[in-house]
Amino acid sequence: MRKRWISIVLASVVTAGSLVGLGLTDSKRNVEAAAKPSFKDIDGHWAESSIETAVQAGVLNGYPDGSFKPNNTITRAELLKVMAMTFKIEVGAGGSNWYAPYQTALSKAGIYLDGDYPGNLNNPATRNEMAKLAVRGEYADYRGKKLSAAELMFRAVNKGILSRSGTKAETINTEGTTTRAEAAVLVTRLLKLANGGKLTVDQGASSAAEIAWHRHNMITMFNQNDLVKLPYSVDISKKYNVTIDKLIILDPADTKGFYAEYLKGASYYPADQSLKPSDQYIFAYKIIGKNLVADGSGQIMRTSFEMYTEGNTGTILLGEPFVYEDGKLIERAGLFYNNQEFAFRKMNSTAHNFVFKTVSKKYIQSQIQKYSGVSIHLIPYNVALGSGEQIYLTGVKGK
Repeated sequence: MRKRWISIVLASVVTAGSLVGLGLTDSKRNVEAAAKPSFKDIDGHWAESSIETAVQAGVLNGYPDGSFKPNNTITRAELLKVMAMTFKIEVGAGGSNWYAPYQTALSKAGIYLDGDYPGNLNNPATRNEMAKLAVRGEYADYRGKKLSAAELMFRAVNKGILSRSGTKAETINTEGTTTRAEAAVLVTRLLKLANGGKLTVDQGASSAAEIAWHRHNMITMFNQNDLVKLPYSVDISKKYNVTIDKLIILDPADTKGFYAEYLKGASYYPADQSLKPSDQYIFAYKIIGKNLVADGSGQIMRTSFEMYTEGNTGTILLGEPFVYEDGKLIERAGLFYNNQEFAFRKMNSTAHNFVFKTVSKKYIQSQIQKYSGVSIHLIPYNVALGSGEQIYLTGVKGK
């Protein structure tokens, strides 16, 4: 439960002769009551409106020379104060330094935890460090919980609080420093939530953050988190073991989605030839094969397993730049297909590849309606359905 802000006046922080204005002058987040700010260096800036909103709310200020310095970094200490103001946390007085009251108040509220900011609090804050405070501050369920930085970043992006930092979905830049402009955008989004508004979620960035956290994006795509823990290893046969390292679900209709650039030029081979690429999801299984014998036999990795979807499974072939004919079954960037048979010449050799399966979106939607989730059911190659050697990656079993 958020406590009402008790106004206090602290000295502004002067760093290298520049005023870092972060003062809050009103006990309410009343944006309309404040005059529209005017700064000489934000006209046309990508975050101009957010800067104006955050300043009108009294959470951020400018500098004495009439500038805002939007591209300057914000320190961890300054971010503590910004978050305390944004969430209207009751702050006391006193302490060994100017930011101590804010740090103490956020700690008592379960928003800031020991170890969140190791080292000097006057260092620039990272996006991961921003996510920690924002998620715990906004959502009571996360307060006091020492979750991993990767999970908190995902939660922030999945809630719409943060988004990509570049043009590609995967540019979430977790360790990148945070600018004053980015802090203003964060404050504006949190104020919108506080006033009952809703945020737009960057689905591609959410997938990127979720995959970085636990190697799949089932929550982002289907709001489902019953997948086995990845990496997941299974013997496909007495000769061949496969580790599913990642499961990446892609939507060809989302041209700005995660790894969208790797789908350019792909050829689609759906079970139903009437389906367009945009009518399907791609299930991209990143696998690591290991041979259990050295008898000179081999394995075409794309036939490691089939995905059982009641006749709705198709496949894709990536465009030429991402199909490798160099004879190497190695790890590569992004999506790839190593067009080479895995030959079992030496025991416990490993090989890397992707297995691509396409599934009708209508079928996925019907699964969710019937079973409240998607069943990921794999059948080892050359094994009969119902033989007892089925592989379920999800708690949802479906049909």
